[in-house]
Amino acid sequence: MQKMSNTEYDWLGEVGKTVTHSLVTTFGLDFLLLEDKKGGEVNTIHNVRNGVWATDAEKEKYENIEKYDSDSYHKDRNYIAKGREDKTTQQAGELEDKYRSTSMGVDEKRQLDHVISAHEIHYDAGRVLADIDGINLANKDTNFASTIAYINNKKSNKPIQEFVDELPEMISSKKESVSNSEKKIESMPESTPEQRHKKQVVADKIRKEKKHIEELESVDTVAMLKADEQARQSYNKEVAKAYYSSSKFFKGTVTAAANKGVAMGARQAIGLVLAEIWFELKEALPTVYQNHKDIFVFDAFWEDIKNTLSAVLERVKLRFKDVVNTFKDSFIGGILASVSTTLLNIVFTSGKLVGKLIRESWNNLVQAMKLVFFNPQKLAFGDLMREVTRIILASVSTIIGVAINQHLVTVITIPFGTEIAAFLSALFIGLFTVGTGYFLDHSPVMEKLWIFLNSMKDKYETSLDFMKEANAEINLYAAELAKLEFNLNVSELQLLTDNLSLATSESDRSIVLKNEIEKRNIELPFEMGNSESTKSWLQAKFNSKK
Repeated sequence: MQKMSNTEYDWLGEVGKTVTHSLVTTFGLDFLLLEDKKGGEVNTIHNVRNGVWATDAEKEKYENIEKYDSDSYHKDRNYIAKGREDKTTQQAGELEDKYRSTSMGVDEKRQLDHVISAHEIHYDAGRVLADIDGINLANKDTNFASTIAYINNKKSNKPIQEFVDELPEMISSKKESVSNSEKKIESMPESTPEQRHKKQVVADKIRKEKKHIEELESVDTVAMLKADEQARQSYNKEVAKAYYSSSKFFKGTVTAAANKGVAMGARQAIGLVLAEIWFELKEALPTVYQNHKDIFVFDAFWEDIKNTLSAVLERVKLRFKDVVNTFKDSFIGGILASVSTTLLNIVFTSGKLVGKLIRESWNNLVQAMKLVFFNPQKLAFGDLMREVTRIILASVSTIIGVAINQHLVTVITIPFGTEIAAFLSALFIGLFTVGTGYFLDHSPVMEKLWIFLNSMKDKYETSLDFMKEANAEINLYAAELAKLEFNLNVSELQLLTDNLSLATSESDRSIVLKNEIEKRNIELPFEMGNSESTKSWLQAKFNSKK
């Protein structure tokens, strides 16, 4: 690359080109070709459980789900069978109450609880998305826990975490109620049978509530949460396996990736064409204006316009290969961006900005990877690293520019605020990209780094150099042998030539030469056919030259 001084470098021109490309692509065509959605374009279990839907069809399907029917869940065959099994175990005094970490008494009133409530499972958006029957899921053995009736009734449809959080307040409220009842009963008269009956009712209520307090205080919250964790782990694993291995998810992912790839490729390719058209018009229009500002002749004016349009077309034709390559690279970048966004949304919900940043990042990373893995221009290592660094810094500038744009759009509320934000963001991208590019090309420090890296050779280049030197040594030795008198007559020489020409492989030619060497008693400094012997001889020759 030819060096230019700071004054020779066309800063304004380079910044103008970069700003134009950014305005046309990142901030100009996005709203037409690409729509960044919260949560991406593919439904994930995590997202739908948080009310974020990628498709209206799945959202409507969930909103129109049939109403929860408790009987259908509690009359399931497996639920009934498990209840009978636990009843038998309880009568034997061996039934574990998973919520209290104790054996359930024979006379205690038992109920079989769905650890994850049937109501929660029925209305779980993730389950609906995965198209799994809620009744079967709720009535898995991993989702059953027998406990005393009062605890189960108080838990009801609540998630266990919610029940545990509310438990201290439940106990406190019960104790307060008992205290109030005890104060009340002290002042209650008991002169008449009716008065004594009313007092007995309050006494029974106190005794019952004390029993409930005792049962609530017997809850082992740690064990209860552990039961919930185990049940949810099994439940979520089954839901995730069903959905993420389904054709629905695969089709959605492939379709979204293909659409994103086409849109990204089209955006970059169209942007490149539009930018080239603008560059040509920017150069030609002032000339056309000067030619006709004093005397306007329509025929001459039309001729200049046709010539300008022809020049535009030629400019685009010259860059057709670049347009195709840009489309291909951006198509791949769009696919990778879509897949990356989908994978991220399996774990958390991405915002619009995150989706856009991922997309812009992949658009540049594909170019960097293409350079690293293919090195189409056969650049030296240092030059290769410089170009890769240039692309990465351009990607960084785009990411920061997009973030700035998102912020400015919310801050600049005046008319044309969106356009102003786009221009300022593009201007930042242009200045940052051109500035870092100039630094990479012209900084003395970076120049020394590239020279140093260019002087380094990787193991393949080292091996290639070794083989070249080895081949040169062999050729030299062969030339010396050719000078020796072999006492070959013409017919023998012709026979040797014919045998060599008829050999179809290196192995056959080696056998012919070996036989001739043995026949002529020619002494070689290495054992023919032994690669280790040949390498040792070559190494000794190289060392003797040092």
